[in-house]
Amino acid sequence: MISIMTLMKTNSELTDDIMTEAAPDMAQPIDPNGPVLGRVFNRVSDRSQKGITYARSDIEFDAIGQFFCRDISSGMTAAGEGVLDMTMGVPGDVVDAVDLILCLQNTVVEPPKDGSCLKRMSILRKRPDVSAEFFQEQWFELHAILVKRLPGLKGYRQNLVLDGPRNAQGEMMVDGMVELWFEDGAAIDAAFGSDIGNTTMMHAKEFIAEISTFLVEPHCVRGLS
Repeated sequence: MISIMTLMKTNSELTDDIMTEAAPDMAQPIDPNGPVLGRVFNRVSDRSQKGITYARSDIEFDAIGQFFCRDISSGMTAAGEGVLDMTMGVPGDVVDAVDLILCLQNTVVEPPKDGSCLKRMSILRKRPDVSAEFFQEQWFELHAILVKRLPGLKGYRQNLVLDGPRNAQGEMMVDGMVELWFEDGAAIDAAFGSDIGNTTMMHAKEFIAEISTFLVEPHCVRGLS
């Protein structure tokens, strides 16, 4: 599965009124025969390092759009056909910038479908002294096993960045995007404060330089969570 994400910065707060204005575009039905399998608009509600103490990157944004495609070819088809509305209906005069990220999606724990849980998304940047291959190996294998054991975990999805924004040196600014679901904020704190939570974060230091977490509010989920 391929996930195409849009990191959106706005020049004003994404208020409930703006979300209401954008809702008709967000709620457009998914063509069952089209290249896009689903989409989600995630409004950022909290930028604190929820549950963890870790170095944070300087990347900031106000919303994350997600489009789910079967493969890269489907994603290219969707882009070519104009199916991907990168702002998902948010008025153009509100949007300041949009960065596009292409990801390989790996669902470790199937997320809840009813929208009842709290969703935390995180940006990962690998340590500069480890290769992209080592980062993927550690993240998809041992780290996935550790996170899966966190108490109270309701859903877990990894998104390995294949292409995205780069800095002046040509280095990737984002190496991975994490999606976690828990019952509430207290459950996040309890999970990462547990013994397995401490072990998980100790392992993260072996290959991850920065983790930037965001609590988000998913809007107009279509097709996939």
